[in-house]
Amino acid sequence: PFRYSQVRGLNKACGLVGYPNVGKSSLFNAFVGSTVAAAENFPFCTIEPNVVKVGVPDVRLHRLAELCASERTVPGQLEIRDIAGLIKGASAGAGMGNAFLSQIRGVQVVFHVVRCFSDQRIVHVEDPVNIDPVKEYESILEELIIADLEYASKRLPALRKKATTSPEVAKQLPTYEALLKCLEDGKAARHALPKDEEVPANDDFLTQLITAKPVVVLANIAAEDAASGNDFAARLAERIASEATAQTRFMVVSAQLEAEVAALDDEEFRIEYLESYGLDTKGPRALTRVLEESQGLLRLVSYLTVGEQEARAWFVPRGSKAHEAAGAIHSDFTKNFEQAEIWSYDDLLRHGSKAACRKAGAVK
Repeated sequence: PFRYSQVRGLNKACGLVGYPNVGKSSLFNAFVGSTVAAAENFPFCTIEPNVVKVGVPDVRLHRLAELCASERTVPGQLEIRDIAGLIKGASAGAGMGNAFLSQIRGVQVVFHVVRCFSDQRIVHVEDPVNIDPVKEYESILEELIIADLEYASKRLPALRKKATTSPEVAKQLPTYEALLKCLEDGKAARHALPKDEEVPANDDFLTQLITAKPVVVLANIAAEDAASGNDFAARLAERIASEATAQTRFMVVSAQLEAEVAALDDEEFRIEYLESYGLDTKGPRALTRVLEESQGLLRLVSYLTVGEQEARAWFVPRGSKAHEAAGAIHSDFTKNFEQAEIWSYDDLLRHGSKAACRKAGAVK
């Protein structure tokens, strides 16, 4: 059966959105591992979106690199974009509204950052002390729904007309109408998408709907709350759970702590620093979990290539055939594909080398 996909030409962009000064740029800096993004304490400090490629940690890749003595390790990468802060009225052009909406339509997964900490030293568009994360979340969601409704209302008349001559558009028209009705009812478009399916990558109408995109809601808490969370995050979690879809995720993260830890070069001190906040350092960090969830929402899987020069992870859409997956390395490999030799990760660890796997008949 045809599977929907948000991956268009392997666009792996994830966009950080939210009110100004909720921690988007600090979180971006944590992804980067250095302070390349402005994080000044005033609205709209991000005007043009900062963009960075971020590797998704993969334990398998590092173990294979050690096994084969690879000179370097290259993880699969996602793109993170830090987009201008949104304020109420953005759908009508307030603040950086128009630029924001244009930029967010270009990403495949939305990272919706919500402030879940109280600090009068940090400016907030409403109240820096009496924080209401649910209201903040709903305000931004409302702006995105309004923008989508305006877009859908303008496009639907032409699509209805086109459906009379195009079987493909006619087949999709019931979904389009359901999406419009959903937006008119004040709900995100993803609620009207067919169950367990995503937006077709080649559908220019659906891919422009911001609220049809997968979303990871990130509750940004203070560093001292990183281990146990707080009431702000709990209230937001309850709100997200009340209308969750298959394309919705909720996660708690401390942008301040993650940015500070990312700037530390000494791994031993980094571990001590995290433990000082009561965090378990044996499992993956919050940012790693965010990237892993994003990979899943993008429906990307990875295959690994390993040799003396490098060990590398390649992201391809889930369900890709061998010749399509080969195209991630070079497009010519798709056109001229003949065959592939495949070693399983477990077999390589068990036998200790490619040659031993071949001798044991473990190569497909």
